[in-house]
Amino acid sequence: MAKTSDGTKLEKGKKRRPSYRSKEAKIDETAEFATLIADWSSSPIKFVEDMWGLTPQPLKPQYEDVEINDLREIKEDWFEPFVKGKHITWQQWVILLGLEMALSGQAPRRIAVRSGHGIGKDALGAWVILWYLMCFEDAQIPCTAPTADQLYDILWKEISVWLYKMPPKYRDIYEWATAYVRVKAKPETWFARARTGRKENPEALAGVHGDHVFLFVDEASGVDEVVFTTMEGALTGQDILVIIISNPTRIIGYFYDAFHKDRMKWQNLNFDSRQSPIVEEGYVREMEDRHGVQSDEYGIRVAGEFPKSDMMDDKGFVPLFLEGDLHFTEDAAMPGSKRMGVDPSGEGDDETIWCVRDGQKLKVAAREQTSNDKSIAQKTITLMSYYEVAAQECAVDNFGVGANVGQQIALIVPGTEVLGINLGDNAEDKDLYANRRAEGFWRFKMWCQSGGEIVFTKGMKEELLSLRYRRDMQGRVEIMSKKDMKKLGFKSPNMADAAMMTFVKGFQTIVQRGAAKVVKTGASRRPYMRK
Repeated sequence: MAKTSDGTKLEKGKKRRPSYRSKEAKIDETAEFATLIADWSSSPIKFVEDMWGLTPQPLKPQYEDVEINDLREIKEDWFEPFVKGKHITWQQWVILLGLEMALSGQAPRRIAVRSGHGIGKDALGAWVILWYLMCFEDAQIPCTAPTADQLYDILWKEISVWLYKMPPKYRDIYEWATAYVRVKAKPETWFARARTGRKENPEALAGVHGDHVFLFVDEASGVDEVVFTTMEGALTGQDILVIIISNPTRIIGYFYDAFHKDRMKWQNLNFDSRQSPIVEEGYVREMEDRHGVQSDEYGIRVAGEFPKSDMMDDKGFVPLFLEGDLHFTEDAAMPGSKRMGVDPSGEGDDETIWCVRDGQKLKVAAREQTSNDKSIAQKTITLMSYYEVAAQECAVDNFGVGANVGQQIALIVPGTEVLGINLGDNAEDKDLYANRRAEGFWRFKMWCQSGGEIVFTKGMKEELLSLRYRRDMQGRVEIMSKKDMKKLGFKSPNMADAAMMTFVKGFQTIVQRGAAKVVKTGASRRPYMRK
């Protein structure tokens, strides 16, 4: 059996079953229950086995006596095949082992887990919350996540699922409610509680006291710093446990620090979706096709890696484009079907810009220093005709002076309806992007990385390299606003915005070795994006 460097065996969930009464031999149930609690309180692995009949994914014989210095040494190929309904995954087992080591004093009582999707973290969260409530009198478990969906619709629902699967005599100990799970014997002092962790709700992890406190934070990378600052005030009792688990979406904040400057205080675990026996079929391939294996998105959602941190500013913004992403050409020929993007401007320092692209190339088609809605509409119609761009392939930013451009075009050429886009609206894929501007720019970035070429125009390279992005509190891509860019001394990226407008529709064309590949991007086409 695998063991730590000091010789302590790592329990895999031995088949120790509680005894049950028979007509011939009655057992003192109180004594029996006390014995079980004593066993369970030091082994959540045994608790999971006794409650749901799930045992750890078996180790291969050659690894049963391996000496382990660090739980991160344990790998996928150490294990026999996983059987659904019989086993907990090897990744879930490692987290529970970390919890057992914390209980025995072999490791810190703080556990930080970064992972891709599909490792079974929601089920694990339900198990450990129900375990702690069962085993420790007057246990108090504040639970939080950055969104109500994650906390109530996923984690709290998962608790109800596993609670229902418990043997009735144990299930009846608990009372499940929308925001609480209470132990019926002492509901006011013995409970798990759900509160979203946002800046305006800094007390999500506060207000609990006692000898047995367990803090559980789901999608911790997106929880505001002020929530964790409040949490630290509670970390004074010797029996307090902490688990924070998340896709590693941001390179600033408490969760990031737990793996970097504060790592000595934590057990750090990292799991890759590709090594999970329960990840949904096709998920990894879809992420590879949509984003590429070198992308931050693939790193975060599959490999469980933090985004690249080069050149991050004090607000967490990093460059959207690197020089290596950009490919310029003097050849302006575009034989493929085309799209047009229009970034309107009125009277001021900014220009109105028109960009056109096909699957392979993008160019600035026209620019105008002083504009109004009628002049923009007239020039747009002319350029649409010249480049043979269909109305449904022409996207206009309808903020400000652009708000009436579509109407003017329809008045000039009746029946012509271009796409008026409000870039502040929800993205088509609102789980990944803060708004349509972020979604459009990210598609533009991917197109460039896949080999798309930009016809050289003075100033375009500088605009693209000045763009900045970060992950918001929900882990979505957020692009620095024009207003904030100007405060930092950057020129308004008008050409870049017009180019981005050619990517705001519901699909994108990615260039791969000269062949165009259409990749669907609507949120409804994301069947594998479950945790």
